[in-house]
Amino acid sequence: MRSAVVSFARLMPQHDDLRFSAAVEAKLDALGDALSHAFGFPREDAQPWFERAGIENVRTLERGGRLCGGLIEVPMAQFFGGRSVTSMGVAGVGVVPDERGRGVATHLMISMLREARARGFALSTLYPASVSLYRRAGYERAGARFSVSFDPRALEIPRVPEMTLREVSGTPEDVVGLYEATARRSPGYLDRGPYVWSRVSKPRGLLTKTFTASHGGTLEGYVVLAHAAQDGLSTTVTVTDIAATTSRAARALLRLLAEYRSLASVVNWHGGPSDLFTNMLPERHCEIRLVDYFMVRVVDVARALSLRGWPRNVNGSLTIELVDASLPENSRVYALTLEDGRGVVGASETKGPRVKVTERGLAALYTGQTSAHVLAAAEWLEADEDARDTLDVWFGGPLPTMRDMF
Repeated sequence: MRSAVVSFARLMPQHDDLRFSAAVEAKLDALGDALSHAFGFPREDAQPWFERAGIENVRTLERGGRLCGGLIEVPMAQFFGGRSVTSMGVAGVGVVPDERGRGVATHLMISMLREARARGFALSTLYPASVSLYRRAGYERAGARFSVSFDPRALEIPRVPEMTLREVSGTPEDVVGLYEATARRSPGYLDRGPYVWSRVSKPRGLLTKTFTASHGGTLEGYVVLAHAAQDGLSTTVTVTDIAATTSRAARALLRLLAEYRSLASVVNWHGGPSDLFTNMLPERHCEIRLVDYFMVRVVDVARALSLRGWPRNVNGSLTIELVDASLPENSRVYALTLEDGRGVVGASETKGPRVKVTERGLAALYTGQTSAHVLAAAEWLEADEDARDTLDVWFGGPLPTMRDMF
C-alpha cells in the first residue's frame, strides 16, 4: 500500500486559531448568508432550514470571532447487514469565499468527525459537492441514489380488489414501522430521524398525500406522493416514499400510481436496480438513472464493525490493520470474529487472514460498494487472494443505495 501512514498534520495546514462549536443565535444570520451564497438559494430559506434540522445541530467554525464556515449535523443511522448502524449525516457544508482554498473545510469536517466519535457515532454519511474535499477527511464513495421513472400511460396493472387503499394524515406509527422493516434489508437505506421523515412528508415546494394499502386490517404497504403541474400540458407524480411487504400491496400501489395517467406523463421515485417496485413493473417502459453517489466515513471502527450485521452462515476471524491518515486515533489493529451474524472486535491479532487498508478503502468495503479485489487494484487495500475472497463474502451484498436526500 503506497499510501503508508501519513499524519493529518502533513496533509493539511494547521489552524490552531480556528474554533469549532455549536452555533449560537448571533451567528446564524452570518451562516445563513454564507450558505445561501455557497449553494445559490434564497437567503430567506436559511433560517427555516436551520429550524427544521434543529438549531442544536448547526455547527460553526470561527477565526477570532469571525465566521469562516459551518455545517448541519443530521443524527440518524443506516442499515447494513440487516442492522442499524449509528451515522452522523452531514448537510450544508459551506465556507465563506475568502477562506476557501486554505484547508478550512477539511478542518471543519475533521472537527465534526471527532465530535461525532466522542458522541458514539460509528459512521458519517453525506452527499458530496466535491469528492476531493471529503476524501481528504477520509470519506469514500460508498453507495448510490437512483431515480426511477415511468410513463403511467404505458403501465398496465390490474386492480387488486383484496387490498384496501385509503388516505391517512401525518406519518402514522405503523407506516414508520413498515418502512423500517423493508429498509432493514436494503443496505445503505437510512434509519430515519425526525429531520429526514419531515423531508418525506413535507418536501420543499410540494404538497404530499399518504396512501396505505392494507389486507384484512393489516398494513402491507404505503406511498407518499405529490401531484403537480409540469409544463402546463401534463403533470408529474413525485413519490417521496414507497414501501411494501407483499407483492399484492406493491401491485395495488403501482395501480394507484397508474390511475394518474389521465394527466400525468411521468411518475418518479428514488430507489435502485434491486427496488421491489422497479422489479414489479410489467414492461420495459421505465428509466433507472444514477442521480448521485453518497460517501461514508468510518468514524469509530470497532463500533462500526460490531454494530452492523453479517452473513448468518459464516463464522471465522481475520485481522484488519487500519492506516487512517486523517483520524490517526483510528489507526491500529482490529481483530474481527464473526459468530452467527454478529461481529466481535478485539485488539489482538487472530489466526485468520490479515488485511491492511486505508480509511477510504475501509469505507467502500464496509458498505459493500466496492469489492476487495478492486480496492486492492486501487492500492487502498493489501491482502492475499484468499483474504480478498473472504472479505468479498463477508462484506458483499446488493449495491448499497439510498432513497433519501438530506
